[in-house]
Amino acid sequence: MRVAKDWRSASKENYKNFKSEKPEIDISFEEWKKIVYGFNRMFAEHILETGEKIKLPNGLGEFAINKKKRVKVTVVDGKEYINLPVDWKKTKEKGKYIYNFNYHTEGYFFGWKWFRRSCRFKFSNFWTFKPTRDNSRLITKYIKSDEKYQHIYATWNLN
Repeated sequence: MRVAKDWRSASKENYKNFKSEKPEIDISFEEWKKIVYGFNRMFAEHILETGEKIKLPNGLGEFAINKKKRVKVTVVDGKEYINLPVDWKKTKEKGKYIYNFNYHTEGYFFGWKWFRRSCRFKFSNFWTFKPTRDNSRLITKYIKSDEKYQHIYATWNLN
């Protein structure tokens, strides 16, 4: 069975590839890593601040924050299931399931979205995007810090 391989943009392997492609640029690994992580941080902050859909260079596609209403009840084979996230802290305190209705955001939840259809490379449907834990937590920080952020993020057509 094939094992999935993690890929990091600031790995030693990528630095060696960069050095072999651009030998005229004299830069240490630490400086190169700061530049890569700095770009990634500025890219994420720009999307979080503006709510825009931003395109990455070299045909890697577009990214945005997606705003979506959660379906509260799902029916499968005639049986209804509650489709809401559980608030585990309150559940342990009360001794029964307590669901998170996201009243502070009018029932919406937010997440990073990579628009695969805007890519210009083959087999993009085999790739996935998983934001870092920090970037996922930043969405919550922005929404809780100011109410305007939950209104600037859009519900994107994901087709």
